[in-house]
Amino acid sequence: MVATKNPAKSLMSSFKGLGLSVGQVRHFAPEWWDDEAALDEGGLLELQIILSRRLNVAIESLQVGTSPEFRATTQRFKTIHPEGSTQLAVAAGVGHGLAHVLADASDSEPPQQLLPSTDIRAQILKNYPAVTLEALCRWLWEHGIPIVHITNWPKQLRRPDAMCVRIGARPTILIVRKELAPAKLAYLVSHEIGHVMSGHLKADNNAVLVDDTLPVDEQGVAKDDEEKIADSYAMELLGGEKLQQAGIALGKQDEEVKLAVAALKACKDTGLDAGQVILSWARRTEDWKLAGMAMRYLMTAQAAPIVINDVAKRYIDTDAMSPDGLDHLTRLMGIQFDGE
Repeated sequence: MVATKNPAKSLMSSFKGLGLSVGQVRHFAPEWWDDEAALDEGGLLELQIILSRRLNVAIESLQVGTSPEFRATTQRFKTIHPEGSTQLAVAAGVGHGLAHVLADASDSEPPQQLLPSTDIRAQILKNYPAVTLEALCRWLWEHGIPIVHITNWPKQLRRPDAMCVRIGARPTILIVRKELAPAKLAYLVSHEIGHVMSGHLKADNNAVLVDDTLPVDEQGVAKDDEEKIADSYAMELLGGEKLQQAGIALGKQDEEVKLAVAALKACKDTGLDAGQVILSWARRTEDWKLAGMAMRYLMTAQAAPIVINDVAKRYIDTDAMSPDGLDHLTRLMGIQFDGE
């Protein structure tokens, strides 16, 4: 007698058409999930609902025995690798599902108008000596724009650099890139703010913009008009012409310690961040290797993903979230909230 395949395994196998392996789908099941629960009709339905929410898949497509289908959203991919668009569509689904969770976690209202980079920079500099990663994240949460780092990304699933998502009137920023240097992720955050504040999500209430590669090292980058606008916005937010001139003033460098020291001197009492000065120097010289080594000497605090998620923990209203939403958020962020 042939054993009947467990309904949970059949359900997870059905995501193959979307480019997800069973192991990757299982990454989005709750920690408490046991496949034996799917032998009961109610248990299977619960798993269908959870995966539907977490991957932004139409629940109907999980119940009729056909291939899963993403819910209708506007998805745009900023990539130089068109062949990776299938997995980036999965990333967009993950981003959309998590943005729905975060929409309930913020008790501040998002800005009612698009703000120029100079205004945000001026607001941040009232409380911080420079526009740092922590300062950017605090400003976002205080202005109703949730931001987290998706640290626990599924293995072997294409990892974009960042995403911005709009749920109703609320934008959300998701940083995905594995990166320790705060300055590099501060640029990613500033770039996503540029998309939001330049109206690139304005036309859609359920829009996802996926940035696959951004200019913080030698990798190739997308160069369409929206990317150029977001990049220009980020540069102005991080220091503009003053930042560019500080990078030029570093001159020729061939030792990482001397480069770090020169950057620290260049940004003293200027409102600039030393890491951004080094990145500005690297964009001009294309010596990304030396810049990366120099930035290690600036890392006197926590790694960049921890900085982002530590700020998020201070602002997320866990009482406003469902237990399932909180479980999903903590797993993707790779953290625990107090009282869990």
